[in-house]
Amino acid sequence: MKLYTIFSQWHVSSSVSLKKEPVGQRPTFIQPISSCRVCSGESVRFQARVSGMPKPEIQWFHNQQPMLPTKDIVFHFDESTGTAMLIIVDAFLEHAGQYSCKAGNSAGEATCTATLTVTAEGKAPFLFKGIQFVVYHCY
Repeated sequence: MKLYTIFSQWHVSSSVSLKKEPVGQRPTFIQPISSCRVCSGESVRFQARVSGMPKPEIQWFHNQQPMLPTKDIVFHFDESTGTAMLIIVDAFLEHAGQYSCKAGNSAGEATCTATLTVTAEGKAPFLFKGIQFVVYHCY
């Protein structure tokens, strides 16, 4: 904010304050992340497409806590397409919960949120006698 004071011969003063508007475009999610359900031990990929100028910085949150990349949790942002990805290599019950992708730049920020449900691996509910074919589906 700049402040200008003008003095004249008649000793009259005036003050003007100028507010500088942010330059650029606030981030917008073209494709937000989607909720998903996986079995324990499966991989998970959250993917979003975001636009904004200047290119936004991406942050990921699990249950409103900032996340850091590890050997099993990978972040990727392709600036040319605006695609942000969070990959969980082996999802377990502790990975279940709410995930948020936050995109921010000098013009503002935007957030999208989705839920990850992780189910335990299927087990036979009872014993079978003889030879039987059993198929488990995890949805």
